[in-house]
Amino acid sequence: MFKFVKILFWFALPILITVTPVVWFLSLTGENYCSIGEIVKSKEKHLIGYAYNENNYRYLKWKTITENNKKDIWALGSSRVLQFRSNMFNSEFYNAGYTINSISDFQPFVEGIPKDKYPETIIVGLDQWMFNKEFDDLKVTKPKEYWQNSFSYSVNSAKVSAIFKDLKLGKYDLSIISNRYDEKQKVRKIGLNALVNNKGFRNDGSMYYGTQINKLLINDSTANDFNYSSTFKRIADGNRRFEYGDLINTEAFKVLEEFLAFCKSNNIRVVGFFPPFANKVRKKMDEIGKYQYIDSLYSLSRKIFVKKGFELWDMQNLNDFGSNDDETIDGFHGGELTYLKILMYMLRHQSLLNNYSNIKELEIDLINAQNRFVVYDY
Repeated sequence: MFKFVKILFWFALPILITVTPVVWFLSLTGENYCSIGEIVKSKEKHLIGYAYNENNYRYLKWKTITENNKKDIWALGSSRVLQFRSNMFNSEFYNAGYTINSISDFQPFVEGIPKDKYPETIIVGLDQWMFNKEFDDLKVTKPKEYWQNSFSYSVNSAKVSAIFKDLKLGKYDLSIISNRYDEKQKVRKIGLNALVNNKGFRNDGSMYYGTQINKLLINDSTANDFNYSSTFKRIADGNRRFEYGDLINTEAFKVLEEFLAFCKSNNIRVVGFFPPFANKVRKKMDEIGKYQYIDSLYSLSRKIFVKKGFELWDMQNLNDFGSNDDETIDGFHGGELTYLKILMYMLRHQSLLNNYSNIKELEIDLINAQNRFVVYDY
């Protein structure tokens, strides 16, 4: 028996040497082994940013909506709606962005929320590629439980191996553990992205880009997508959301109309918009001549919105609402200042969002913006 135990010990030792430091590290940083249920219900300021568990963001948004008081207004879409902030609204607001990848995701996401948590109004971000069959052929529809079941509490063996390798290579300095609470901002940080890059989701669901913004402000070439180099590569290769397409996927219009009908039947008003590209990026797309599906996207989509009694805004050109490339985080994400200007444009042109926001207050916020990316504190 002793011999068997000894053999078992020596067999298990390499596994323990690998697994133990990884589990310890992930637990202390909050990357894993950290339940966020109590965190999203508390009033404590937090910044949640994962490096290995971005799928958890879907659950984070679902959990926050279902565990807290009903909000009057949501922003819903991909990462391209994440710069709408609660500070921009006088009503209860939550940013449910980073939950939607396909046009077919909108309805099941909302259906997965208890009806007593439905908002009065949803700001819906429609990414151009959602209507490109080469990006999404719409053959797969997620179940409404998808977001509820997206949380990864522990890690599998493959992830343990990858993280152990990163630790050995010195990718992470253990001193980052001391960054778990920002005394100045009174913010609790959870996850490696929050600790290392000061990047993650705030209580209102919006994203803070942290180190990326600091690098852009000093023209640091190590910033992500510096001078849009990564986005230009996507365009050259025709991949990663920049797949080429001549024709609009008409099936996407059917899915969109079904979602708008669902909202109407549940007394949810919809304010849709097509988000902007950086000017240099859009120019490159036009030059390559392989994105014709975008040309009539707004006009055709607007007919569906008008039919349902909803608003749709064409915000694809930064110049139209007073923004510019200097205010973009990367090739297809505007910063907080850009999204303040988007909202102000809508308000000045009689959007129903005037019921939730005040143009005079936003004009003051614009004057007092912290820099060309950030308007508000935390």
